[in-house]
Formats: sequence, C-alpha cells, structure tokens
Amino acid sequence: MTTGDIHRTDALTLARQIRTKEVSPVEAVDAALRRIEALQPTVNAFITVTADEARDAARRAETAVMAGERLGPLHGVPFSVKDLLFTKGVRTTMGSVIFAEQVSGEDAVPVRRLREAGAILIGKTTTPEFGHKPLTDSPLFGATRNPWDLTRTAGGSSGGAAAAVATGQGPLALGTDGGGSVRLPAACCGIVGLKP
Repeated sequence: MTTGDIHRTDALTLARQIRTKEVSPVEAVDAALRRIEALQPTVNAFITVTADEARDAARRAETAVMAGERLGPLHGVPFSVKDLLFTKGVRTTMGSVIFAEQVSGEDAVPVRRLREAGAILIGKTTTPEFGHKPLTDSPLFGATRNPWDLTRTAGGSSGGAAAAVATGQGPLALGTDGGGSVRLPAACCGIVGLKP
C-alpha cells in the first residue's frame, strides 16, 4: 500500500495494518489531515481540526506499536466527532452562536470509549444548530456539501461526519441519530451509517 491509498482504507483494516506495522499511526493521521486540508474549502465537513494534538497522539501511538505494547482494537485509527458530542479540551459549539466558545472538561461516553480503544481524535464535524435539521448548515460554519455533487446536501444532521468519511477525511466518525441524523447523511453520501 502506498501512503496515497491510506485515506481509502476502512477503520478495521487500518487498525490491523497498524498492529502489523504495515502502516504507522503517524501515516494514518497525516493522510486524514491532508485530506481535510484539501477538501475543507469545498466540502466543509469540519468545524475544528485538532491537527497538533492528533499528531502528538499518533507519535505516542507509534512508539507503543514499536515497543510491542498491548494495543487497543482501534489503536492509531483517526476518528472525528459530530459537534454535538462533548470532547475534553476541544470546543463543542452545537452549531450555535450561543455555544461558540464552549469547551468541555470531559469526553462524552462514546468519545471516551473510542479513545480508550486507541483511536485518535482529528477534529469535530459540522452540524446544523442543535442538530435540528435533515441537512447540515450552521450559522457559525456554513453548509456541508455533498462530496459527490457540491450543489447538493450531505444530509443531516450528521452531514459533516458522513461527508468526512465518504471522502477519506478519516475512516470513522461519531454522529448522533434521534430520527435519522446518521442514516440520512450516510445515504446521501453513499456510506454505511449505524444508529447509535
């Protein structure tokens, strides 16, 4: 596999390749961050990118792999989080001006569990204000575009998460779904989305 192909690799395959040293966590995180940088101006899947923190975590993850330490099932795999879920030390705006500077002191349970499994947070994905619409646009961050046709919607309210995964801006994203908010964007963007 070339480093140019990493962004096309699913989370479970990538986790296996990291464990077997075919791919390093640093390469995996760098591949996702390069895709984000290239596609953010057009797709607009992210509201916050935690590049420095992710690269630091990737270096630590790589050291653990090389030292033969016990690894979690998603060790070194990049993931993103919908901007409705709290992430320790990273702003969670809920797509609203009201919470534009809100920073939580703890992770939401699914975020904590992914970190415990060894996954590496690369950023927060766009959501409509309070996740209340079946399309993704925010008064703070604008609209997330469908990655296959920029004139169309990515769906909502986890549209940023779906667009990110569909375009290789990380193989795994957390969303929320009360009435289709993961499943609708997944369908719009041509990926699998599971209701949490």
